[in-house]
Formats: sequence, C-alpha cells, structure tokens
Amino acid sequence: MENIWENISTALELSPEVSDRWLAKLRSQYAQQSHRHYHTESELIRRKVPHLTGASICLQLATLFQYYHFEADKDCVARNCEAVSEFFADAGLDNKTLETNVKRLLGDVQMEAGDLSEDDVHYFQDLDLLVLGTPPEDYKQYTQQLRNECPAEDVSSYDKMRLKLLQTLCRIPSIYMTKEFSDRFESAARANIEQEIKDLQSK
Repeated sequence: MENIWENISTALELSPEVSDRWLAKLRSQYAQQSHRHYHTESELIRRKVPHLTGASICLQLATLFQYYHFEADKDCVARNCEAVSEFFADAGLDNKTLETNVKRLLGDVQMEAGDLSEDDVHYFQDLDLLVLGTPPEDYKQYTQQLRNECPAEDVSSYDKMRLKLLQTLCRIPSIYMTKEFSDRFESAARANIEQEIKDLQSK
C-alpha cells in the first residue's frame, strides 16, 4: 500500500502531515479485524498493488477507498464516498473532476461521469475479480476468508447467494473486461469457479 500511496501523495502534492495521517487511516481500516479476513491490506490490497503501477491516480485512489468501510452484509458505497470527500477536504484538494470520478468508480451513480475513462472502469472491475484467477490453493483460502466475513447466522443464505453469483459468472462470455486480465486469468478463474460450484452443491 505504501508505494501506491506515495504515488498518490506525490501526484496530488499532499503535505507530509496529510499524507502520513491518511496512510495511517487506510492501514487502520484495512487491518485484520473480526469482520475482515479477506478485505485487508495483507490479502486484498496486496494482490492489487502490483497491477496499479502506472495506473491513473483516479484508479489508485478508488482502489484504496473501495473497501475503506466494509461490512459483508451491508452496502458501504455511500460511506466510502464520504471518506473520499473527507480526504479531499482534509488535503485541501480543489479537484472536483478527480473527486467525482473516484466516487463514480466506487459506485456513486448520482455523480456525473465527467471524463472518467472507460478503460479505468473496466480495469477497476477486473482488479476486483483478480483473485478469481489465482492458483487453486490461494482461491480456496480466499473463499474461506469470504465465508468467515459473513455473520454466522447468515452462512446458509450466503452459500445460496454465492452459488447463484458463480453460476451467473459461468454463463457470461468473458469474466474479465480487459484483454490483459482475460489473457492471464480467464481460464484459471473459470476452473476455480467451477470447482467452487461443485463444492457448494455438495453441501
């Protein structure tokens, strides 16, 4: 996370105080907690960082704020967009276009798209699905971590929803929107998904 944050801090000319304060906040939010097993710096962020080198500042910011607030059974888009607003205000950044585009990537459909690049939209979506194409043992660990994030009383309904989601993914022609991700991860992702479907159906 530190390298990506350094890129952001340099590009946006953040003061050292603001930069350090928000890096600490991000690290605190993404720390391993009782409700975070996969959505952490050591799991989620670690996997995405190598693919963010050279990406736009908009995409880098959106990736770090995407799960700033996270609860498995709640939609946190609004809260994460509020965190972006708080960051821009604290940093004294007068760049409404960038702020709007970051929030748009996070899922705030009320925001005008502005000059948000379609390439960034597709890349952002693919980054979130990156883990689907990891080696089988990593994928199995990821699925267990996701399940652990689900409240115990909702595990049965989680399994049903997860099965429906995976079956939908299986039916679409391409899981990944970008050629880069499709070429590298498509076949592995499909194999992982098919195995997880079998595992869920056997429960």
